[in-house]
Amino acid sequence: MVSTFAASRNRLILGVCLPLAVLLGYLLAEPLESSSLAVVVMVLSVLVVPLLMRWHHPLLIVSWNAAITPFFFPGRSAIWVLMAFVSLFFGILGRSVSSANRFLQEPRLTRSLLGLLGVVGITACMTGGIGMASLGAESSYGGSGYFYLLAATVGYFALTSRPIPRPRAQLYVALFFLSGLTAIISHLAFVAGPRFWFLYDLFPVELAMDQALAQGAAGPSVVRINGFVQAAPALYCFVLARYGIRGLFDLTRPWRMGLVLVAVFASLFGGFRSTLVLLGLMFVILFLIEGLWRTRFLWIVLFSGVVVAGAFLPFVDKMPLSVQRTVSFLPLDVDPWVKLGAQDSTTWRLEMWRTLLPDVPKYLFKGKGYAINAKELLLITDAITRGDLKATESLAFSGQYHNGPLSVVIPFGIYGLAAFIWFLGAGVRVLYRNYRQGDLELRRVNAFLLAVFIARIVNFVFIFGAFSSDLYYFTGLLGLGVALNGGAGQRDERNRMASDGFEPERE
Repeated sequence: MVSTFAASRNRLILGVCLPLAVLLGYLLAEPLESSSLAVVVMVLSVLVVPLLMRWHHPLLIVSWNAAITPFFFPGRSAIWVLMAFVSLFFGILGRSVSSANRFLQEPRLTRSLLGLLGVVGITACMTGGIGMASLGAESSYGGSGYFYLLAATVGYFALTSRPIPRPRAQLYVALFFLSGLTAIISHLAFVAGPRFWFLYDLFPVELAMDQALAQGAAGPSVVRINGFVQAAPALYCFVLARYGIRGLFDLTRPWRMGLVLVAVFASLFGGFRSTLVLLGLMFVILFLIEGLWRTRFLWIVLFSGVVVAGAFLPFVDKMPLSVQRTVSFLPLDVDPWVKLGAQDSTTWRLEMWRTLLPDVPKYLFKGKGYAINAKELLLITDAITRGDLKATESLAFSGQYHNGPLSVVIPFGIYGLAAFIWFLGAGVRVLYRNYRQGDLELRRVNAFLLAVFIARIVNFVFIFGAFSSDLYYFTGLLGLGVALNGGAGQRDERNRMASDGFEPERE
């Protein structure tokens, strides 16, 4: 009976696979046809379902910071958006078939995040609904902002759908941060030439646009290696999360400090001053959290900083223009053209904020939302072309405020701002409790997650922020922290006794 059943099953599999192979072969004869692509994607999606059921959580973690934008996803959204919804679906499916597959509970975070999403949803209903051009909307735009806020929320619950196994904690942390190195691939594809441009079907071509434009520029131009803005912090975060600041100064392992210096130097080629400031904030806050300011490490760090600055600063004016622009906020001798461009960037931002501030009271109790009327956008664009309006007014109209608090209070009013502050406060509390009361083996990682979360808040409030695109940074860090610690950190007696310092590193 057993052999008869096995033979029947084999025939069934063969009977399904052969016609399917013939169908796919026929469709791939015209691979660029939309109908062919739709069928191929659908078939491949069905085939990967067993893999997703088993590995959806690790795949979500590795995709969270990855610079991958599949061509078949509407609007070329990042891969983490797709995986967030897929992982949450399988998480709910697993919970429905077994009570053991419980989502990790952190009530304060859950309530604050759902409250924030509720404010966003009510505002959307009161301000013209959700319109997404990528999905065919013609009368209004701006729905992508709502979509990314929803995806960031879904991603948090997907990340907390199951705990991360303790023996694999370091591996998952490495996957979470190092996946950001994929941002380099766009630049490598451009340098390699047209034969490799097919990679842009999966990786964002926008990262290499500055390189492409620089080839046709007549005069000097700041060629920003935009991928380094994501890749350099990815390497930086991995090293600090894995070894902490104390571990960087282990003279028997000099490659650790070498990796950090490589990451910082690479970040300079991005041309963004905020990137260097953010890396500095992470280091300083983690230094304080680890309590190293009360030890000899304070003098070691100061001396190392002086040595590195002395080796780098005399040659700043000979560095590429993108590097000079990154450090142009410091009192250094940089190219006058670069200095002027950086000052102009600051000036127009301040001008836009001065223009927006008088309008804030108008949106305090009923936010503006993200919906943009297509006809109004066309009229404003035309007015800018004629010189009747400034470009900053167009950016403000489209919701690009280049300021974190304004990107919350204008679209969602005082209620959205209060809900966001509630969420950030709950997040800091959870990460701090994980650090103080969590497992001692995760103490270094928990310290770093707390430091980078606070650094992100400071950067969002005082330097640069955009609510719709930055929320996923916060929910990702919190989701990772909750998953690592199995929920809120449980009190560990060893951790309480070691609360004033770190135990020696374990290899």
